[in-house]
Amino acid sequence: MTEFEILAEWRIRKIRPLDELKKEEYLTWVLTSLGLTEEEQKAYRFLLEKKLATVDDLSKALNIEVECAEEILGRLHTLGLVEKVGRAYYIEYSLGEAIIRRTLPRIVNTLKEVAKIESSARLCLAVKFLRGRAFSSVREALPYIKYLLSKGFVKVAVTGVHVFAGRTVELEGLVEALNYENKSMRILCTDGREVEVGDQDSKGIDVRAVSILVEEGEESE
Repeated sequence: MTEFEILAEWRIRKIRPLDELKKEEYLTWVLTSLGLTEEEQKAYRFLLEKKLATVDDLSKALNIEVECAEEILGRLHTLGLVEKVGRAYYIEYSLGEAIIRRTLPRIVNTLKEVAKIESSARLCLAVKFLRGRAFSSVREALPYIKYLLSKGFVKVAVTGVHVFAGRTVELEGLVEALNYENKSMRILCTDGREVEVGDQDSKGIDVRAVSILVEEGEESE
């Protein structure tokens, strides 16, 4: 089995809230929900009290090895709960604000990257069995599609994100029209829908493309 290098890790738990939370309990509940161990929670509380601390400071305060203190502070930093300047760590935002400003975007961006890589890999596998070329943006695909349209029909398979619903979608259909200025194209899907597909900066589109497989259709007479 392939060994992968782990760059960051988050352990998010869904914990049933208590009916009544005391001031001290709510902090424990939130930190536990974020996957923090007992030692990591102690480190966060230490920073809350001291405002600014180094790895050595935490090592002495919790009576743990320097390497362990470094790992704990590194995890708190990766999670987005603490900031770092030089050798010192500090808390800039309240816990809830840090989750919204730091933790949530990092997790969401990581999941988006995972989905994009999976989609691209699946498309590359599909190319092995289908005649066509793969592209990562509409802008890159437009010249090739224009060339094929001059010869006949052009069928495309698109994986992307629905602009309004925010969910991943997969489309197949014939290209009806190209818009070079907007870097978009209109597709007549196999289910009869007309869908406007474009890139990140395209306007008025339905689907933002992540990967595109362009397959040459039958030539028109």
